[in-house]
Amino acid sequence: MDLQADLNQVVVFKIDDEFYAIDILKVQEIVNYMIPSPIPNTPEYFKGVINLRGIIIPVIDLRARFNFEKPMNPDSSVVVVVSIDEKRYGLIVDSVSDVITIAKGDIQKSVDMHTGIDYRYILGLARSSDENMIILVNIDKIFRKEEIETIDSLVVNK
Repeated sequence: MDLQADLNQVVVFKIDDEFYAIDILKVQEIVNYMIPSPIPNTPEYFKGVINLRGIIIPVIDLRARFNFEKPMNPDSSVVVVVSIDEKRYGLIVDSVSDVITIAKGDIQKSVDMHTGIDYRYILGLARSSDENMIILVNIDKIFRKEEIETIDSLVVNK
């Protein structure tokens, strides 16, 4: 997400009772939850792969990645397909609520939260028009390079 621009368009999604957002330019599509084909010996947040119109996409449970204790509900979850380093990944979230525009001046960059989320991938906080707090996530930093390489190698070697 380019915080230098005056306005940022973001996709807002929900996990538990928290609202998160990622840059709309990173989102390829949003699809109904599909049960991923599991791959053994992978991190808890890596749920497996899905075949989306002939493209194999690794699927990550953001609820697990963000250390939420309650497991995701497959009946109400969706998969947000994003582009990270020119590769596609599916992110399982509880729901997608909106696409909004956030002014640069409305982003609070210094954040003191106790959400269990690693601060390296939080860009800041913003307030939506209905006064909900939204945590802005830098999707490019949600995984360390080694984690992405591990996921990619598991998918290739499947």
